[in-house]
Amino acid sequence: MTTMTERITISAQTVRAAQAPARQGSTLVLRDANGGEVELPDEVQRTLLHALTAIAEHGSVSIAQMPDELTSTVAADILGVSRPTLLRWTREGLIESFKVGSHTRFRRSDVLRLREQRETERRDAFEKLRALDAADGVELFED
Repeated sequence: MTTMTERITISAQTVRAAQAPARQGSTLVLRDANGGEVELPDEVQRTLLHALTAIAEHGSVSIAQMPDELTSTVAADILGVSRPTLLRWTREGLIESFKVGSHTRFRRSDVLRLREQRETERRDAFEKLRALDAADGVELFED
């Protein structure tokens, strides 16, 4: 299996321009060679807009097929934590796991749900920090 990597750079301004119509109820379409348009399903639209945002904010995005069952190493990488931290979270009941022989496995849906939850909590904490700064008349963080 050959893996090809291509670096694509997109500015935050370009991403905002692409997201604006989608937020106003517009939809993304695919135009075929004959000029016909096919509306992309909502999930595909969300995925594309999320990928654009990730490229603009972090400089890169990886798009790959992910199995339903993940090893603890892969799950920890997706969550951006160490494997011991992930296994501690399992013991604490933060995420479910199951055993395949002596190996700990995680459901992809559980890992992605936890990643989204952590991202939301991080964003909320950042917004609270910005609000505190604004209340004190301090502008430490800019858009």
